[in-house]
Amino acid sequence: MAARAAFATALVSSLSAARTVKLAGATRPVLGHLADLDTVRSERQRREISVQVWARSTPALASGLLPIGAWALYLTGGLSAGATLVVVSTLGAARWFAWTTASLVSQLPSARVWTRRTVAMTGVGAYSAPVPGVDLAAGTAPAPEPPPRHPLRRLEMVGFGALHTDGTLAVHDVDLTVERGELVLVVGPVGSGKSSLLRALAGIVHHTGSLRWNGEPVTSPELFLRPQQVGYVGQLPRVLSGTVADNVALGHEVDAAGAVSTAQLEHDLATAGGGLGLLIGHKGTRLSGGQLQRLALARALAPRTELLVADDVSSALDVTTELELWAALREHGVTVVGSTSKRAALVRADQVVVLVDGTVAAHGTWRDLERDWGHLAG
Repeated sequence: MAARAAFATALVSSLSAARTVKLAGATRPVLGHLADLDTVRSERQRREISVQVWARSTPALASGLLPIGAWALYLTGGLSAGATLVVVSTLGAARWFAWTTASLVSQLPSARVWTRRTVAMTGVGAYSAPVPGVDLAAGTAPAPEPPPRHPLRRLEMVGFGALHTDGTLAVHDVDLTVERGELVLVVGPVGSGKSSLLRALAGIVHHTGSLRWNGEPVTSPELFLRPQQVGYVGQLPRVLSGTVADNVALGHEVDAAGAVSTAQLEHDLATAGGGLGLLIGHKGTRLSGGQLQRLALARALAPRTELLVADDVSSALDVTTELELWAALREHGVTVVGSTSKRAALVRADQVVVLVDGTVAAHGTWRDLERDWGHLAG
């Protein structure tokens, strides 16, 4: 197990840094290191398989030979009929005990590695100790303590980039500072990396470079960039079959009505009747595309999100509703980093970033950029 883990770790590290390895001319040494680790892994796996074969075959062989021996002793008078029956009847239990013991011995190294790595990740060492407040019979447990909130004052990206799942760069060398309450929008042609950049900012995909929150580096984005800190709304919102309130609150105590109002969905619910209790149908079939976008937006805003990352959330909105939405977000002081191709949004942005082929081609206000890049907006 340890050898397999070492080989897998080295392989993943090599693949994720393939570009660096190639540029450094270190391909041959890296391959040699992987080959050495693979040799150790293969040898230890051979030993493990040998132990497992022994663990399974020995009890089976013994359970077949012992009845023959007991019967021979009975025929020669060495065992009575009662003793022979006792020996034969206990063979099943003896076989199970021997098989279980041998299996534990063969799997003990793997269990030790698993325990060591799990303890390192979780910081919990006593897995057998009952957790206070947990009732296994009733299936209940105390709610976790809410994580500390870090109010956003300034967000800084220095040499920031986004990685594809195959480890290649989707966006690179983005330098951008976002102040609290600002509306920053990214515009660019299809495939320029807008969605990848926003997903990296939300901690959904891995990023390169530096990301700083109030001057402090974000070293664990998967833990820090969580709801309350960052709310993400994708191009294709996902909703639950249920009521509006179910989708906005997701089981938490939040100001659902306030979030719906900020997202400019309140009038739609009043017109449809039902308010927050309105059933939206299977996966939102009773809502229009624009209503789905605003419902997802309300869900992201509900926990009083410090930073809203919105990927083209106004694409299905009419001009009037869109203007009301941006005005409401501005009024409530929501810090937004998003993408759009609509001029109505771009003219209201504090900063506009033009992204082309994964890099920043221009940066400023739309008034300054529109002459050269107006063809990107509709």
